[in-house]
Amino acid sequence: MAAVSAINNFYAEPWPTLAGGNIFDSKIEPVEDMKRDRVFPCCVIYTDYDKDHWSKGQVVHRDRFLNITIELLVIMATKMDGAGELESYTVECPVTDSEIELSLDYLEAQVFRALSNGNEASDAFNFLCPSYENVISRRGASVEGGNRLAARQITLEMKAPRENQSGIIPPVLETFLARLEQSGDYAERVSEIREFMRLGAAEDEATRLMRTFGWSRGVGDRLGKPLNPVTMSTPITYNYSGLNG
Repeated sequence: MAAVSAINNFYAEPWPTLAGGNIFDSKIEPVEDMKRDRVFPCCVIYTDYDKDHWSKGQVVHRDRFLNITIELLVIMATKMDGAGELESYTVECPVTDSEIELSLDYLEAQVFRALSNGNEASDAFNFLCPSYENVISRRGASVEGGNRLAARQITLEMKAPRENQSGIIPPVLETFLARLEQSGDYAERVSEIREFMRLGAAEDEATRLMRTFGWSRGVGDRLGKPLNPVTMSTPITYNYSGLNG
């Protein structure tokens, strides 16, 4: 959701990419504009897999990898009349193979720029995916039904943090959620996301530890609740005079 919102600027102009508002979240059905009987430059974003995401036992020490796939499409459409003759109309998409490839290069570069624009969505994306393991860009192309299509599939294998067990929503994510509430597509889901992220808030620290490390209730009871931290009323001053080196 953060990646989608970063690339479509919360469905508001100015558009970060030449695909404009045609940025789709996990879209499965064909991307077509039936009113104008043509296809347009677009981008579809979805998650293929989330590896080692369950925080349990020793796996909490492993890197978590989140796979995000971004599919880019640029099409040159031709419209036929009932007799099979080519009708004349204004083509807004590239008209040669080299132009289509260049447009894909340009769109791909715009996508990466949008993911680091420094707005609420890109900040949330970079908080959730602070680094990457692999980035792969694959070429695709086809000619079907009078449409010449060029596609590119970008696979991002990102390193991601563990699920937050504290029940406290990090400020950068809360800022994103507040902005998301103003977006038509996702607004209704924000309250559910917040509720889920706050599940651990009512639990004590021992219960959160038990859940994180996969302890049974018996093991958790035997280990007991962590002691309250000891605080010193008088600050300690360290004197380094006389130390060598």
